[in-house]
Amino acid sequence: MAMLTDLRKLDDLLNDLAKRYQFRSPDDRLYGALTVSQSYCLRILFFQGARTMGELASELDVRLSTMTGVIDRLEEKGLVERVDHPDDRRSLRVQLTAKGRPLYRGAHEAFLSHLEPLLDGRAADDRKLILAFLTDAIRVIQGWRDHPRKVRRHGPKNPERGTRRRAGRPGDLRAVRVG
Repeated sequence: MAMLTDLRKLDDLLNDLAKRYQFRSPDDRLYGALTVSQSYCLRILFFQGARTMGELASELDVRLSTMTGVIDRLEEKGLVERVDHPDDRRSLRVQLTAKGRPLYRGAHEAFLSHLEPLLDGRAADDRKLILAFLTDAIRVIQGWRDHPRKVRRHGPKNPERGTRRRAGRPGDLRAVRVG
């Protein structure tokens, strides 16, 4: 029962973390009323440089038409610009503007300053454990996205019959490919 309680608590904490990280207030002065998609787009352009619309859409896992809207709004704010592709005259790339780069840098540095206390003063091995746990959490969540349905390996088919298991651990699950 303790494992199930801990799993539920982990689920609650990861959900809370995702909501707080992803859903920023439109009134937040650091992000200048940016949507989540706009923030992620600026992050990609800041760290990876200019990208085509197709590359951005692929990285953000959105349709090209959605990406076009995101870029249109960022362009209206003066944060990005479309420029000619250096190797393909028929293609454009999107890059940060002189206004967009410092805006994102400032917001990102402010966020990192809030994260710093989580690692500050911890031994290198402890920091590695924290980062390994988060890496594992991302891997597991991606596995859930790739295979959203899991079934019990063992146990009764009829839940009213009880929770005793003949083999394995309680709640032992295996992934099942859907589709």
